[in-house]
Amino acid sequence: MPIPIIQRIEEFYRYFEEKPGIYKYQDKINDIFSKGGNTLIVEYEDLLAFDSEIAEILRKDPVTILDDAIEAFKNILKFQGSKLINQDYFVRISTKDENCPLFIPLRGLRAKNIDNLVWTKGILVRSSAIRPKLVKAIFECNLCSVEINVEQYTSQLRGPKGCTNPHCKASAQSDFRLVTKSSEFIDWQSIMIQEIPEDLPPGRIPRSVQAILTHDLVDIVKPGDRVKIMGIYNSVIAQSRISINSNLFKTFIEVNLIDPEDKVDEFIELSKKDKVAIEKLSKEPNIQKKIARSIAPVIYGHDELKLAAALSLFAGTRKKRPGGGFKRGDIHILFVGDPGTGKSEILKGAIEISPRGLYTSGKGSTAVGLTAAVIKDGETGQMNLEAGAIVLANGGVAAIDEFDKMDTADRSALHEAMEQQTVSIAKAGIVATLKAQTAMIAAANPRSGRYDRYKTPTQNINLPPSLLSRFDLIFVVVDKPDPANDAQMAEFILKNAMSDPENPVEDDSLIIAPIQADMLKKYIKHARRSCHPILSSEAKDRIKEYYLQLRGQYDSEDAVVSILARNLDALVRLSEAHTKMALRKKVLKKDVDAIIKLFTRYLQDTGYDESTGKIDMDRILVGQSRSALNKLDNLMNKLKEVFEQNNWIALEKASLIQILDLEENLDEKFIISAFEELIKEGTLYEPKSNMIKFTNKVE
Repeated sequence: MPIPIIQRIEEFYRYFEEKPGIYKYQDKINDIFSKGGNTLIVEYEDLLAFDSEIAEILRKDPVTILDDAIEAFKNILKFQGSKLINQDYFVRISTKDENCPLFIPLRGLRAKNIDNLVWTKGILVRSSAIRPKLVKAIFECNLCSVEINVEQYTSQLRGPKGCTNPHCKASAQSDFRLVTKSSEFIDWQSIMIQEIPEDLPPGRIPRSVQAILTHDLVDIVKPGDRVKIMGIYNSVIAQSRISINSNLFKTFIEVNLIDPEDKVDEFIELSKKDKVAIEKLSKEPNIQKKIARSIAPVIYGHDELKLAAALSLFAGTRKKRPGGGFKRGDIHILFVGDPGTGKSEILKGAIEISPRGLYTSGKGSTAVGLTAAVIKDGETGQMNLEAGAIVLANGGVAAIDEFDKMDTADRSALHEAMEQQTVSIAKAGIVATLKAQTAMIAAANPRSGRYDRYKTPTQNINLPPSLLSRFDLIFVVVDKPDPANDAQMAEFILKNAMSDPENPVEDDSLIIAPIQADMLKKYIKHARRSCHPILSSEAKDRIKEYYLQLRGQYDSEDAVVSILARNLDALVRLSEAHTKMALRKKVLKKDVDAIIKLFTRYLQDTGYDESTGKIDMDRILVGQSRSALNKLDNLMNKLKEVFEQNNWIALEKASLIQILDLEENLDEKFIISAFEELIKEGTLYEPKSNMIKFTNKVE
């Protein structure tokens, strides 16, 4: 006579030995009993080793075996000599690695897997609010008050077909009422799991699957988290408005165990051969330049932009603040400039070698945008929290093209995402704070098509100064004729066009990445995980010297701000990243010198005031240079004086221009431009054509 399954599972719990004399699950159950717990986690490989037949039945018929496993768990608890103190008990199935026979990638889930136990992984892109689900309904008969217990197995409420009292004639649904107080509810939450971007086959659209969390599994993960899930791959009829009796089914995973992968994601298996190769690579001279040149090798030049992108991939060190919270280590980079200069290719090249990265457009291909949004589900009507690109790239890099074209909601949310590295949302009853520990490499185009050096970055691109100031480095790329450089670029492009792709020839002038993408991914992952450099005293002194040099280079009479205290943090982050690229433990003076060279270009590109020849950070912080602000103040003071002398009546525009043009530092072009801005902001208005008046009398 075969041994009952419950008894066989009990034997597994009692007699499975992890090591000789160590009974793994009996010890676990003893611990659960002493602490009053209710959940036992079983590793599938252990069951497979002890009783392969039960393990196979668990894979094919998980519902039955899991029920039996819970009964066996409860039987052993009862044997300890006490009554069961919890209402619900759970057996969760875990596994040691992806080589488990239960593992199926999201893309590989098929009809043959329905009703099977599966182990898969993905990124959580959407989650619903937690709602109560009715599992055991108690109905009361309106005629005789008898209570009837009806188990609920589907999403549709199932009522009694008739009264259980043989003397009662109640049979219609209206003859019974649901007694919610006596009925049994459980916590329920729906989530959407999508394929991890870097695991996608080239050019493929990511697949996704719905997963259902219940009981104590709800609310332990948030959108943006990378998760591994064990569950039963189920199916239900896909009801549509046209037909409720469809022969098509929709699938979902009823989750048994969910494991947030972020806790161990930084760990990566490296073979001895990989470790030797990485250490050897890190000792090469100019390793930073080789890594930078491996980003978008099809793009000629732009070495400084590629190095900046590489620094963002390696990142600085995230530090804990003494008063709580963290100081970010992620590095934000912005490329601004003329179209056709290779900005987008560098972004894509950076993502191709990033261990964790996401490429998107600021336009936002979905309603979610870059950060997060609350979206109404078309089928159920419930509100779901859905993560945007920056949240999905948490722990990695987000490359954002067309950064200047993002919507208003994203623009305001990005301030928090870039500095505090969180995304907070409070809409439609959903209040959440999502992690956004993401480095951003962004590209933006000028409003007028070409970058105008005489305008500030804010005037050139559609971004507020408060957002621009959060970037560690901003580079302006201008396409200007240069005979020598143009000849070299043409030679590079055309020579590569002549090469035979089927029979490549070794030639340094051809497009060959110094370090292959697969090795570079491992190198970056290893550096981010194991290398946390600290500043040496000479590096600290060099940063301080550079900072004080820039702060004190102008006298008090024309004291423009050429560097900020915030930039000190940026210099430290960038220097740490430069050190990580060589896998060193300490930041040296040569690392700081390399970063100062990059930072000086950033200041020249964005802070240089053509009218004064000085570096002025107000061009980024305020959107206007200090000299332009002084000229505007001078114009406003003279304008008030003229209107006051004329009792604040409307004055002819041409006459005002003539009067103001006599003032020192005020020219006709600036005056006309200032009038347009003042009218736009509402300080002035035009009561008649070519007439100007103050909106309100100014004291």
